[in-house]
Amino acid sequence: MESIQKEIIDDTRRKCGINKGISDDPIHLKLFSTKIPSLTLVDLPGLTKIPVGDQPKDIDQRIERLVRSYIVKENSIILAVSAGNVDIANSDALKLAREVDPTGSRTIAVITKCDLMENNDESSSVLNGTSVNVKLGLIGVINRNNKQLTEKTPIKKIIAIEEEYFLANYPGIADRMGTEYLTSQLCDILISHLKRCLPMLAEKISYQQVRHREILKDLGEEPTDPNQAMIMLLSHFTDSMTKSIEGKYTYTVMRPDPKAKPQKKVDTKSGQTTENEVTLIPETTSAGTELFNVFQEDCTHKLSMIPADKNLKNLKQVIRSTSGVQPALFIPDGVFNTLIIQQLDMFDQPSEHAITKSHKCIAEAIDMIAAKAMIRYPKLEREVVNISKDFLSKQTRDAKEFIAEYLEVEKSYINTNHPEFIERYQVAAALFAEPDEEKEKQKLNPNQQSLSNTYHQPTTKETALEKLMTRYLRGEDASSEERANKEAELMEKLLIHYFCIVRAHLVDMIPKIVMKFFVRKLSTHLNSILIKSLYTEEKIADLVQESDRVTKKT
Repeated sequence: MESIQKEIIDDTRRKCGINKGISDDPIHLKLFSTKIPSLTLVDLPGLTKIPVGDQPKDIDQRIERLVRSYIVKENSIILAVSAGNVDIANSDALKLAREVDPTGSRTIAVITKCDLMENNDESSSVLNGTSVNVKLGLIGVINRNNKQLTEKTPIKKIIAIEEEYFLANYPGIADRMGTEYLTSQLCDILISHLKRCLPMLAEKISYQQVRHREILKDLGEEPTDPNQAMIMLLSHFTDSMTKSIEGKYTYTVMRPDPKAKPQKKVDTKSGQTTENEVTLIPETTSAGTELFNVFQEDCTHKLSMIPADKNLKNLKQVIRSTSGVQPALFIPDGVFNTLIIQQLDMFDQPSEHAITKSHKCIAEAIDMIAAKAMIRYPKLEREVVNISKDFLSKQTRDAKEFIAEYLEVEKSYINTNHPEFIERYQVAAALFAEPDEEKEKQKLNPNQQSLSNTYHQPTTKETALEKLMTRYLRGEDASSEERANKEAELMEKLLIHYFCIVRAHLVDMIPKIVMKFFVRKLSTHLNSILIKSLYTEEKIADLVQESDRVTKKT
């Protein structure tokens, strides 16, 4: 044992220095003997408050982090050691154990230096375990003091002294105290703990085996010809991109759990309230699914949510301000054109956002598919991703320019002769038309047919307006105020109708632009661009090379 102790001291000095330094690097020591129990113990440094020697100023935090990293594991048994001459209520070991094991189901408490405890009711209560909530029990020991260590008193003699002490001072619990009882208890606890944990460990090992088989399957066999491997990998990547857009190739991404509620946490020191990180869950998807969601959410839904009557306030005042001294006989076209262009400006930002969102969907697919297709070759993966995203960025700029030009075309010519607009205009104008006298007469005498009724039907925008304005000239309206109100109401309805026509065209146009500039261009040009950029002798030798991480796996 002396040689073992010397080796531990020498190794500690090599790693931590000679002046009470610490290190996270463990010392592994295996003992084989028929006289010792089958146990695996991790001897952690004692918790301390004040740095000494070469210890850093934050020694207490470092040691606590080190201890926590071991005892926080659910499969570990915590041996919380406290000195008997210190109030157990102030035990740092038990306090830390209680934080990671609140129920005490995997904690066993050990009280050392029991011979220094006062033999009274309080000490009996502590050793009986009534004052400490640990399910695996509390055991008192004496161990050797400094003098006995210096004199190298044999452990067998210390165990005999320990047994005599407990029989003399705590006869009722003497059979549950001492080093020998602690040893046997630890062996029993370890065996029962292994029986409880083995099924979970076996399941975990089985899962890891299946997972690594899948990894090896994805890695495939190591190619003999790097040139052929390069062509195959690039073709596989571009084919997978096309299939993913078609919904025939899926990948897994981490997304926020919609059911998880953010939990608030209060910092006891600062008193500030913070929210925990969002819970992420795996989700299987494809590029086609993501694009469809963009078409539905960012095209159809968000564009339809834009209010068609926004900014259409004080229309009556706008019409009057363009009439000058004498009121206009007809609704001025200039006012209509100016207002509808302002309305169409609201489509600029949502349209560009839909293109940007589509870009993100394709970029995410590039990352996920490249990572899976080129798992063996991280250098090649990085190059493929960079080139693909550069090409995608160029297509995104072209798509945004195209949609901007399309909206400018819509604003350049306001087509009031559009069939849908004329039809809706007639409906709106009819709301203000007076009942036709000839039709009223015909209701009384259906056999009479009036020529004026035949030739004065409002079949175009102009005839409808003329009929409407004729009423104003005849002075049939009650007042000029009523006329202005009707003009403003009619103008609002026409603006909304034209706005809805352009919106319907835009909802149909954006998916077509995405498919043309993203999907079709990627499918037809990406493979040739990758081969042209990467298929050179200098690059092939460097790119088609396994990483050290993959080599270790295989």
